[in-house]
Amino acid sequence: MRKTKLWVLVALFAMLSTSFALAGPKAVQANPLPVTVYKDADFTGTSQSFDVGSYNVDVLSSGVGNDDITSVRVALGYRVTLYKNADYSGESYVLRSDISNLGYFNDETSSLKVERIGGPVIAYADSPYGGAEQQFDVGQYNTNALNAGVGNDKMSAIRIRPGYKVTLYKDQNFQGASRVLTADKMYLDDFNDVVSSLKVETVSPIDSTSVAVPGNTYSNTAKRQILQTFAPRIWFAQGEVYFPSSVEYTFPYMDRYVNPSSGAYELKTKTALNPYNLKLPYFTGDLANAPIYAFWVEKEYDNVDLVYYQFSPYDLGKTVLGTEVGSHVGDWERITVRMAKFEDNNTRYMKPVQVLYGAHSFSTVYNWSEVNKINGTHPVAYSAFGSHGMWKDQGNHVYMNLVVVQLTDVANQGTAWDTWNNIQAFEYYPNQAKGIGLGNSFPAWLERNYWPWENGGAIYRFGNPGQGSYFGQPLLADGPVGPQEKSALRDDVVLD
Repeated sequence: MRKTKLWVLVALFAMLSTSFALAGPKAVQANPLPVTVYKDADFTGTSQSFDVGSYNVDVLSSGVGNDDITSVRVALGYRVTLYKNADYSGESYVLRSDISNLGYFNDETSSLKVERIGGPVIAYADSPYGGAEQQFDVGQYNTNALNAGVGNDKMSAIRIRPGYKVTLYKDQNFQGASRVLTADKMYLDDFNDVVSSLKVETVSPIDSTSVAVPGNTYSNTAKRQILQTFAPRIWFAQGEVYFPSSVEYTFPYMDRYVNPSSGAYELKTKTALNPYNLKLPYFTGDLANAPIYAFWVEKEYDNVDLVYYQFSPYDLGKTVLGTEVGSHVGDWERITVRMAKFEDNNTRYMKPVQVLYGAHSFSTVYNWSEVNKINGTHPVAYSAFGSHGMWKDQGNHVYMNLVVVQLTDVANQGTAWDTWNNIQAFEYYPNQAKGIGLGNSFPAWLERNYWPWENGGAIYRFGNPGQGSYFGQPLLADGPVGPQEKSALRDDVVLD
Protein backbone atom coordinates (compact mmCIF):
# COMPACT_ATOMS: atom_id res chain seq x y z
CA MET A 1 0.00 0.00 0.00
CA ARG A 2 1.23 3.51 -0.73
CA LYS A 3 0.50 6.90 0.80
CA THR A 4 1.15 10.14 -1.04
CA LYS A 5 0.33 12.66 1.71
CA LEU A 6 0.67 13.09 5.44
CA TRP A 7 -2.84 12.20 6.54
CA VAL A 8 -4.29 12.69 9.99
CA LEU A 9 -6.32 9.65 10.97
CA VAL A 10 -9.66 10.83 12.18
CA ALA A 11 -12.81 9.48 13.80
CA LEU A 12 -16.02 8.50 12.04
CA PHE A 13 -18.25 11.09 10.48
CA ALA A 14 -20.77 12.20 13.14
CA MET A 15 -23.90 14.31 13.00
CA LEU A 16 -23.86 17.89 14.22
CA SER A 17 -26.42 19.06 16.75
CA THR A 18 -27.89 21.86 14.65
CA SER A 19 -29.00 22.07 11.04
CA PHE A 20 -28.54 24.85 8.50
CA ALA A 21 -30.71 25.06 5.39
CA LEU A 22 -29.65 27.34 2.57
CA ALA A 23 -33.00 27.11 0.84
CA GLY A 24 -36.32 25.36 1.15
CA PRO A 25 -37.18 22.28 -0.91
CA LYS A 26 -38.19 22.67 -4.51
CA ALA A 27 -38.99 19.72 -6.74
CA VAL A 28 -36.44 18.60 -9.31
CA GLN A 29 -37.91 18.07 -12.75
CA ALA A 30 -37.98 14.31 -13.21
CA ASN A 31 -36.23 12.84 -16.25
CA PRO A 32 -35.70 9.09 -16.74
CA LEU A 33 -32.45 9.67 -18.65
CA PRO A 34 -29.34 10.92 -16.83
CA VAL A 35 -28.22 13.69 -19.22
CA THR A 36 -30.24 16.37 -21.00
CA VAL A 37 -28.71 19.04 -23.23
CA TYR A 38 -30.39 22.30 -24.18
CA LYS A 39 -30.06 24.68 -27.11
CA ASP A 40 -30.30 27.78 -24.91
CA ALA A 41 -28.98 28.95 -21.55
CA ASP A 42 -30.70 28.16 -18.25
CA PHE A 43 -32.02 24.80 -19.50
CA THR A 44 -34.38 26.25 -22.11
CA GLY A 45 -35.00 25.80 -25.81
CA THR A 46 -34.83 22.58 -27.81
CA SER A 47 -33.59 19.69 -25.66
CA GLN A 48 -32.32 16.14 -26.14
CA SER A 49 -31.81 13.47 -23.47
CA PHE A 50 -29.26 10.65 -23.38
CA ASP A 51 -28.65 7.41 -21.54
CA VAL A 52 -25.21 5.89 -20.97
CA GLY A 53 -23.47 5.62 -24.33
CA SER A 54 -21.65 7.47 -27.11
CA TYR A 55 -23.46 9.89 -29.42
CA ASN A 56 -21.91 11.22 -32.60
CA VAL A 57 -22.70 14.27 -34.68
CA ASP A 58 -25.51 12.53 -36.59
CA VAL A 59 -27.41 11.86 -33.36
CA LEU A 60 -27.03 15.45 -32.17
CA SER A 61 -28.08 16.79 -35.57
CA SER A 62 -31.35 14.87 -35.29
CA GLY A 63 -32.13 16.51 -31.95
CA VAL A 64 -30.68 19.59 -30.30
CA GLY A 65 -28.36 20.21 -33.26
CA ASN A 66 -24.66 20.12 -34.08
CA ASP A 67 -22.69 22.94 -32.41
CA ASP A 68 -25.87 24.03 -30.67
CA ILE A 69 -25.62 23.03 -26.98
CA THR A 70 -25.59 25.84 -24.39
CA SER A 71 -26.70 24.27 -21.08
CA VAL A 72 -26.64 20.74 -19.66
CA ARG A 73 -28.28 18.81 -16.83
CA VAL A 74 -26.37 15.82 -15.40
CA ALA A 75 -27.89 13.42 -12.86
CA LEU A 76 -25.93 12.40 -9.79
CA GLY A 77 -23.64 9.47 -10.45
CA TYR A 78 -23.07 10.31 -14.12
CA ARG A 79 -20.47 12.09 -16.20
CA VAL A 80 -20.81 13.57 -19.68
CA THR A 81 -17.87 14.44 -21.91
CA LEU A 82 -18.53 16.97 -24.67
CA TYR A 83 -16.26 17.01 -27.74
CA LYS A 84 -15.73 19.87 -30.18
CA ASN A 85 -15.39 17.53 -33.14
CA ALA A 86 -17.24 14.53 -34.49
CA ASP A 87 -16.02 11.02 -33.62
CA TYR A 88 -15.19 12.06 -30.02
CA SER A 89 -12.15 14.09 -31.00
CA GLY A 90 -10.83 17.59 -30.50
CA GLU A 91 -11.00 19.60 -27.29
CA SER A 92 -13.24 18.07 -24.63
CA TYR A 93 -15.23 19.35 -21.67
CA VAL A 94 -16.15 17.02 -18.76
CA LEU A 95 -19.27 17.71 -16.67
CA ARG A 96 -20.48 15.96 -13.52
CA SER A 97 -23.31 18.34 -12.63
CA ASP A 98 -25.69 20.87 -14.15
CA ILE A 99 -24.31 23.91 -15.93
CA SER A 100 -26.60 26.74 -17.02
CA ASN A 101 -24.21 28.19 -19.60
CA LEU A 102 -21.23 26.44 -21.16
CA GLY A 103 -19.34 29.70 -21.60
CA TYR A 104 -16.35 29.20 -23.88
CA PHE A 105 -17.74 25.77 -24.91
CA ASN A 106 -21.11 27.22 -25.93
CA ASP A 107 -22.30 26.00 -29.37
CA GLU A 108 -19.15 23.91 -29.79
CA THR A 109 -20.31 20.29 -29.22
CA SER A 110 -20.32 17.81 -32.11
CA SER A 111 -20.25 14.53 -30.16
CA LEU A 112 -20.57 13.38 -26.56
CA LYS A 113 -20.27 10.41 -24.21
CA VAL A 114 -22.34 9.62 -21.10
CA GLU A 115 -20.83 7.38 -18.40
CA ARG A 116 -21.96 6.01 -15.05
CA ILE A 117 -19.57 6.89 -12.21
CA GLY A 118 -19.48 3.99 -9.81
CA GLY A 119 -22.06 2.54 -7.47
CA PRO A 120 -22.97 3.71 -3.97
CA VAL A 121 -19.74 2.29 -2.51
CA ILE A 122 -16.25 1.93 -4.01
CA ALA A 123 -13.35 0.32 -2.13
CA TYR A 124 -9.69 0.88 -3.04
CA ALA A 125 -6.50 -1.05 -2.41
CA ASP A 126 -4.38 2.09 -2.00
CA SER A 127 -4.79 5.36 -0.14
CA PRO A 128 -5.99 7.84 -1.18
CA TYR A 129 -8.44 6.21 -3.60
CA GLY A 130 -5.99 4.39 -5.83
CA GLY A 131 -4.91 0.95 -6.97
CA ALA A 132 -7.33 -1.92 -7.51
CA GLU A 133 -10.94 -0.92 -6.90
CA GLN A 134 -14.29 -2.65 -6.47
CA GLN A 135 -17.85 -1.31 -6.58
CA PHE A 136 -20.59 -2.47 -4.24
CA ASP A 137 -24.35 -2.06 -4.27
CA VAL A 138 -26.65 -2.81 -1.34
CA GLY A 139 -25.91 -6.33 -0.12
CA GLN A 140 -23.52 -8.58 1.76
CA TYR A 141 -20.05 -9.39 0.42
CA ASN A 142 -17.96 -12.21 1.86
CA THR A 143 -14.28 -13.01 1.38
CA ASN A 144 -14.80 -14.69 -1.98
CA ALA A 145 -16.49 -11.55 -3.33
CA LEU A 146 -13.61 -9.35 -2.15
CA ASN A 147 -11.06 -11.72 -3.69
CA ALA A 148 -12.74 -11.14 -7.04
CA GLY A 149 -12.08 -7.41 -6.79
CA VAL A 150 -10.11 -5.28 -4.35
CA GLY A 151 -8.82 -8.38 -2.53
CA ASN A 152 -9.11 -9.94 0.91
CA ASP A 153 -7.18 -7.96 3.54
CA LYS A 154 -6.25 -5.45 0.84
CA MET A 155 -8.64 -2.53 1.39
CA SER A 156 -7.11 0.86 2.31
CA ALA A 157 -9.71 3.49 1.34
CA ILE A 158 -13.43 3.68 0.63
CA ARG A 159 -15.96 6.08 -0.90
CA ILE A 160 -19.55 6.07 0.34
CA ARG A 161 -22.38 8.09 -1.16
CA PRO A 162 -24.76 9.89 1.21
CA GLY A 163 -27.66 7.59 2.06
CA TYR A 164 -25.55 4.44 2.50
CA LYS A 165 -23.90 2.70 5.43
CA VAL A 166 -21.00 0.25 5.22
CA THR A 167 -20.06 -2.20 7.95
CA LEU A 168 -16.52 -3.57 7.62
CA TYR A 169 -15.54 -6.86 9.28
CA LYS A 170 -12.05 -8.11 10.01
CA ASP A 171 -13.06 -11.76 9.53
CA GLN A 172 -15.00 -13.65 6.90
CA ASN A 173 -18.70 -14.47 7.33
CA PHE A 174 -19.25 -11.00 8.85
CA GLN A 175 -17.45 -11.90 12.05
CA GLY A 176 -14.76 -10.34 14.22
CA ALA A 177 -14.16 -6.68 14.97
CA SER A 178 -16.34 -4.35 12.90
CA ARG A 179 -16.57 -0.69 11.97
CA VAL A 180 -19.52 1.29 10.60
CA LEU A 181 -18.88 4.06 8.07
CA THR A 182 -21.34 6.52 6.52
CA ALA A 183 -18.88 8.78 4.66
CA ASP A 184 -15.67 8.62 2.64
CA LYS A 185 -12.56 7.37 4.41
CA MET A 186 -9.31 8.00 2.53
CA TYR A 187 -7.31 5.83 4.94
CA LEU A 188 -8.84 3.03 7.01
CA ASP A 189 -6.24 3.30 9.83
CA ASP A 190 -6.74 0.28 12.13
CA PHE A 191 -8.92 -1.40 9.47
CA ASN A 192 -6.31 -0.95 6.75
CA ASP A 193 -5.55 -4.23 4.94
CA VAL A 194 -7.66 -6.30 7.36
CA VAL A 195 -11.18 -6.28 5.84
CA SER A 196 -12.45 -9.76 4.93
CA SER A 197 -16.19 -9.10 4.54
CA LEU A 198 -18.60 -6.17 4.45
CA LYS A 199 -22.26 -5.17 4.29
CA VAL A 200 -23.82 -2.22 2.43
CA GLU A 201 -27.18 -0.86 3.64
CA THR A 202 -29.31 2.18 2.94
CA VAL A 203 -29.88 4.88 5.56
CA SER A 204 -31.54 8.28 5.45
CA PRO A 205 -29.16 10.68 3.66
CA ILE A 206 -30.55 13.67 5.55
CA ASP A 207 -28.81 14.64 8.76
CA SER A 208 -28.04 17.83 10.65
CA THR A 209 -25.12 18.68 8.36
CA SER A 210 -27.17 18.55 5.14
CA VAL A 211 -27.89 21.83 3.35
CA ALA A 212 -30.44 22.33 0.59
CA VAL A 213 -29.03 23.74 -2.65
CA PRO A 214 -30.36 27.29 -3.19
CA GLY A 215 -33.06 27.27 -5.84
CA ASN A 216 -32.59 23.50 -6.11
CA THR A 217 -30.16 23.96 -8.99
CA TYR A 218 -26.40 24.33 -9.15
CA SER A 219 -26.51 27.81 -10.63
CA ASN A 220 -23.59 30.21 -10.42
CA THR A 221 -25.49 32.14 -7.76
CA ALA A 222 -26.03 28.99 -5.69
CA LYS A 223 -22.38 27.99 -5.99
CA ARG A 224 -21.24 31.40 -4.80
CA GLN A 225 -23.65 31.25 -1.86
CA ILE A 226 -22.41 27.81 -0.84
CA LEU A 227 -18.79 28.97 -1.08
CA GLN A 228 -19.65 31.86 1.20
CA THR A 229 -21.54 29.65 3.65
CA PHE A 230 -18.56 27.34 4.22
CA ALA A 231 -15.75 29.91 4.06
CA PRO A 232 -13.38 29.60 7.04
CA ARG A 233 -12.56 31.78 9.99
CA ILE A 234 -8.79 32.15 10.05
CA TRP A 235 -6.97 33.12 13.23
CA PHE A 236 -3.65 34.88 12.71
CA ALA A 237 -1.09 34.37 15.45
CA GLN A 238 -0.39 36.93 18.13
CA GLY A 239 2.24 39.39 16.93
CA GLU A 240 1.69 38.56 13.24
CA VAL A 241 3.19 41.20 10.93
CA TYR A 242 2.74 39.74 7.43
CA PHE A 243 -0.98 39.66 6.66
CA PRO A 244 -2.90 38.75 3.48
CA SER A 245 -3.81 41.10 0.67
CA SER A 246 -5.27 40.89 -2.79
CA VAL A 247 -2.88 39.87 -5.55
CA GLU A 248 -3.46 43.24 -7.22
CA TYR A 249 -2.29 45.05 -4.09
CA THR A 250 1.26 43.85 -4.79
CA PHE A 251 1.44 44.87 -8.46
CA PRO A 252 2.85 48.41 -7.93
CA TYR A 253 5.80 46.85 -6.10
CA MET A 254 6.49 43.99 -8.52
CA ASP A 255 7.85 43.53 -12.03
CA ARG A 256 6.35 40.94 -14.36
CA TYR A 257 9.14 39.36 -16.38
CA VAL A 258 10.05 36.19 -18.24
CA ASN A 259 12.16 34.01 -15.97
CA PRO A 260 14.71 32.22 -18.19
CA SER A 261 14.64 29.21 -15.86
CA SER A 262 10.92 28.54 -16.27
CA GLY A 263 10.39 30.34 -19.56
CA ALA A 264 7.18 31.81 -18.10
CA TYR A 265 6.01 35.17 -16.81
CA GLU A 266 6.74 35.55 -13.10
CA LEU A 267 6.84 38.33 -10.51
CA LYS A 268 9.80 39.76 -8.63
CA THR A 269 10.16 42.81 -6.43
CA LYS A 270 11.15 46.08 -8.08
CA THR A 271 13.54 46.54 -5.15
CA ALA A 272 16.30 43.92 -5.14
CA LEU A 273 16.31 41.83 -1.98
CA ASN A 274 19.91 42.29 -0.99
CA PRO A 275 20.49 41.08 1.66
CA TYR A 276 18.04 38.21 1.18
CA ASN A 277 16.17 39.03 4.39
CA LEU A 278 15.40 42.64 3.45
CA LYS A 279 11.80 43.46 4.42
CA LEU A 280 9.81 45.84 2.21
CA PRO A 281 6.95 47.92 3.66
CA TYR A 282 4.26 46.37 1.45
CA PHE A 283 5.06 42.90 2.84
CA THR A 284 2.75 43.70 5.78
CA GLY A 285 -0.25 43.20 3.49
CA ASP A 286 -3.71 44.76 3.46
CA LEU A 287 -5.96 42.63 5.65
CA ALA A 288 -8.80 45.17 5.69
CA ASN A 289 -9.32 44.71 1.94
CA ALA A 290 -7.96 41.20 1.42
CA PRO A 291 -10.28 38.68 -0.28
CA ILE A 292 -10.32 34.96 0.20
CA TYR A 293 -9.99 33.31 -3.23
CA ALA A 294 -12.72 30.65 -3.19
CA PHE A 295 -12.94 27.92 -5.85
CA TRP A 296 -15.76 25.50 -6.63
CA VAL A 297 -14.09 22.38 -8.09
CA GLU A 298 -16.16 19.40 -9.24
CA LYS A 299 -14.50 16.09 -8.37
CA GLU A 300 -15.32 12.49 -9.24
CA TYR A 301 -17.97 10.53 -7.40
CA ASP A 302 -20.33 13.48 -6.89
CA ASN A 303 -17.91 15.38 -4.68
CA VAL A 304 -17.24 19.10 -4.81
CA ASP A 305 -14.15 20.64 -3.25
CA LEU A 306 -14.57 24.17 -1.92
CA VAL A 307 -10.98 25.38 -2.05
CA TYR A 308 -10.12 28.58 -0.16
CA TYR A 309 -6.79 30.23 -0.98
CA GLN A 310 -5.25 32.98 1.13
CA PHE A 311 -2.64 35.15 -0.61
CA SER A 312 0.01 37.07 1.35
CA PRO A 313 2.75 39.32 -0.06
CA TYR A 314 5.39 37.68 2.13
CA ASP A 315 6.13 34.47 4.01
CA LEU A 316 8.53 34.69 6.95
CA GLY A 317 10.80 31.67 7.30
CA LYS A 318 12.46 30.25 10.40
CA THR A 319 15.66 31.10 12.26
CA VAL A 320 18.36 28.41 12.30
CA LEU A 321 21.41 29.17 14.46
CA GLY A 322 20.75 32.89 14.15
CA THR A 323 20.19 32.83 10.37
CA GLU A 324 16.80 33.35 8.74
CA VAL A 325 16.00 30.64 6.18
CA GLY A 326 13.06 29.75 3.96
CA SER A 327 11.41 33.17 3.64
CA HIS A 328 9.85 33.93 0.27
CA VAL A 329 8.01 36.68 -1.56
CA GLY A 330 4.40 35.75 -2.22
CA ASP A 331 2.52 33.05 -0.32
CA TRP A 332 -0.51 30.87 -1.12
CA GLU A 333 -2.08 28.82 1.69
CA ARG A 334 -5.28 26.82 1.47
CA ILE A 335 -8.16 25.19 3.30
CA THR A 336 -10.46 22.80 1.44
CA VAL A 337 -13.94 21.67 2.44
CA ARG A 338 -15.05 18.52 0.62
CA MET A 339 -18.79 18.38 -0.04
CA ALA A 340 -20.88 15.38 -1.11
CA LYS A 341 -23.88 15.94 -3.39
CA PHE A 342 -27.08 13.92 -3.14
CA GLU A 343 -30.82 14.06 -3.77
CA ASP A 344 -33.73 13.10 -1.54
CA ASN A 345 -37.40 13.33 -2.52
CA ASN A 346 -36.48 15.35 -5.61
CA THR A 347 -34.58 17.93 -3.57
CA ARG A 348 -30.87 18.54 -4.08
CA TYR A 349 -28.62 18.65 -1.03
CA MET A 350 -24.96 18.89 -0.14
CA LYS A 351 -23.19 17.91 3.04
CA PRO A 352 -19.66 18.67 4.26
CA VAL A 353 -17.56 15.54 4.67
CA GLN A 354 -13.92 16.50 5.26
CA VAL A 355 -11.68 19.52 5.78
CA LEU A 356 -8.09 19.77 4.54
CA TYR A 357 -5.54 22.12 6.11
CA GLY A 358 -2.47 22.90 4.00
CA ALA A 359 0.87 23.75 5.58
CA HIS A 360 4.23 23.93 3.81
CA SER A 361 4.59 20.92 1.49
CA PHE A 362 1.99 18.67 3.15
CA SER A 363 -1.62 18.64 4.24
CA THR A 364 -3.76 17.14 6.98
CA VAL A 365 -7.35 15.98 6.56
CA TYR A 366 -10.08 15.68 9.19
CA ASN A 367 -13.69 14.57 9.13
CA TRP A 368 -16.16 17.45 9.33
CA SER A 369 -17.22 16.40 12.82
CA GLU A 370 -13.64 16.77 14.08
CA VAL A 371 -13.15 20.47 13.29
CA ASN A 372 -14.30 23.52 15.22
CA LYS A 373 -16.86 25.64 13.41
CA ILE A 374 -18.47 29.07 13.59
CA ASN A 375 -22.28 29.01 13.25
CA GLY A 376 -22.10 25.35 12.30
CA THR A 377 -20.72 25.90 8.79
CA HIS A 378 -17.49 27.93 8.90
CA PRO A 379 -14.45 25.76 9.76
CA VAL A 380 -11.88 27.36 12.04
CA ALA A 381 -8.22 27.46 10.99
CA TYR A 382 -5.08 28.76 12.66
CA SER A 383 -2.53 30.51 10.45
CA ALA A 384 0.99 29.97 11.80
CA PHE A 385 3.06 33.00 12.76
CA GLY A 386 4.95 34.33 9.74
CA SER A 387 4.69 31.22 7.58
CA HIS A 388 0.85 31.14 7.45
CA GLY A 389 0.71 27.33 7.40
CA MET A 390 -2.87 26.27 8.19
CA TRP A 391 -3.59 24.14 11.26
CA LYS A 392 -6.77 22.82 12.83
CA ASP A 393 -5.67 23.60 16.39
CA GLN A 394 -3.67 26.12 18.34
CA GLY A 395 -0.23 25.14 19.56
CA ASN A 396 3.36 24.58 18.51
CA HIS A 397 3.46 22.29 15.47
CA VAL A 398 6.81 20.68 14.62
CA TYR A 399 6.86 19.94 10.90
CA MET A 400 10.54 19.26 10.13
CA ASN A 401 13.58 18.01 12.03
CA LEU A 402 16.94 19.40 10.92
CA VAL A 403 20.25 18.27 12.35
CA VAL A 404 20.51 21.36 14.52
CA VAL A 405 16.91 22.44 15.15
CA GLN A 406 13.24 21.55 14.82
CA LEU A 407 11.23 23.76 12.47
CA THR A 408 8.06 24.69 14.33
CA ASP A 409 4.89 26.58 13.43
CA VAL A 410 3.34 28.64 16.24
CA ALA A 411 -0.44 29.01 15.95
CA ASN A 412 -2.77 30.80 18.36
CA GLN A 413 -5.59 33.35 18.56
CA GLY A 414 -4.39 36.81 17.64
CA THR A 415 -6.43 38.50 14.88
CA ALA A 416 -9.59 36.83 13.54
CA TRP A 417 -10.43 36.99 9.82
CA ASP A 418 -13.98 36.01 8.86
CA THR A 419 -13.29 35.31 5.22
CA TRP A 420 -16.95 35.03 4.18
CA ASN A 421 -17.22 38.82 4.38
CA ASN A 422 -15.01 39.27 1.30
CA ILE A 423 -14.80 36.40 -1.16
CA GLN A 424 -13.69 36.28 -4.76
CA ALA A 425 -15.58 33.23 -6.05
CA PHE A 426 -14.71 31.07 -9.05
CA GLU A 427 -15.51 27.74 -10.61
CA TYR A 428 -12.50 25.85 -11.90
CA TYR A 429 -12.67 22.98 -14.39
CA PRO A 430 -9.81 20.53 -13.70
CA ASN A 431 -9.85 18.80 -17.07
CA GLN A 432 -9.79 22.06 -19.00
CA ALA A 433 -7.46 23.97 -16.64
CA LYS A 434 -9.84 26.91 -17.04
CA GLY A 435 -12.25 28.77 -14.82
CA ILE A 436 -15.00 31.36 -14.63
CA GLY A 437 -16.00 33.99 -12.10
CA LEU A 438 -19.04 33.44 -9.89
CA GLY A 439 -20.48 36.91 -9.40
CA ASN A 440 -17.10 38.54 -10.07
CA SER A 441 -14.64 38.60 -12.95
CA PHE A 442 -12.01 35.92 -13.57
CA PRO A 443 -8.66 37.76 -13.29
CA ALA A 444 -6.05 37.58 -16.03
CA TRP A 445 -3.33 36.56 -13.56
CA LEU A 446 -5.28 33.36 -12.83
CA GLU A 447 -5.22 32.18 -16.44
CA ARG A 448 -2.54 29.80 -17.71
CA ASN A 449 -1.32 31.78 -20.74
CA TYR A 450 1.91 32.84 -19.05
CA TRP A 451 4.24 31.85 -21.89
CA PRO A 452 5.74 34.72 -23.91
CA TRP A 453 4.37 33.43 -27.21
CA GLU A 454 0.83 33.52 -25.81
CA ASN A 455 1.12 37.15 -24.71
CA GLY A 456 -1.45 36.67 -21.95
CA GLY A 457 -1.76 38.29 -18.55
CA ALA A 458 -1.18 35.19 -16.44
CA ILE A 459 1.46 34.76 -13.74
CA TYR A 460 3.24 31.45 -13.19
CA ARG A 461 5.20 32.27 -10.05
CA PHE A 462 4.25 34.99 -7.56
CA GLY A 463 7.62 35.87 -6.05
CA ASN A 464 11.36 36.21 -6.47
CA PRO A 465 13.62 33.30 -7.45
CA GLY A 466 15.32 31.47 -4.60
CA GLN A 467 18.85 32.33 -3.51
CA GLY A 468 21.46 30.80 -1.24
CA SER A 469 21.40 27.80 1.09
CA TYR A 470 22.01 27.12 4.77
CA PHE A 471 21.79 23.67 6.40
CA GLY A 472 19.96 22.45 3.32
CA GLN A 473 17.37 25.23 3.51
CA PRO A 474 17.20 28.15 1.06
CA LEU A 475 18.12 31.56 2.42
CA LEU A 476 15.42 32.96 0.15
CA ALA A 477 13.01 30.35 -1.21
CA ASP A 478 11.35 30.48 -4.61
CA GLY A 479 8.10 32.38 -4.73
CA PRO A 480 5.11 30.02 -5.07
CA VAL A 481 3.29 29.05 -8.23
CA GLY A 482 -0.33 30.17 -8.41
CA PRO A 483 -3.50 28.21 -7.61
CA GLN A 484 -3.94 27.32 -11.29
CA GLU A 485 -0.83 25.12 -10.98
CA LYS A 486 -1.92 23.36 -7.78
CA SER A 487 -3.42 19.88 -7.77
CA ALA A 488 -6.26 21.19 -5.59
CA LEU A 489 -7.63 22.74 -8.79
CA ARG A 490 -6.00 20.56 -11.43
CA ASP A 491 -6.79 17.05 -10.09
CA ASP A 492 -10.40 15.93 -10.62
CA VAL A 493 -10.32 13.16 -8.01
CA VAL A 494 -8.01 13.71 -5.04
CA LEU A 495 -8.77 15.97 -2.09
CA ASP A 496 -5.71 18.23 -1.99
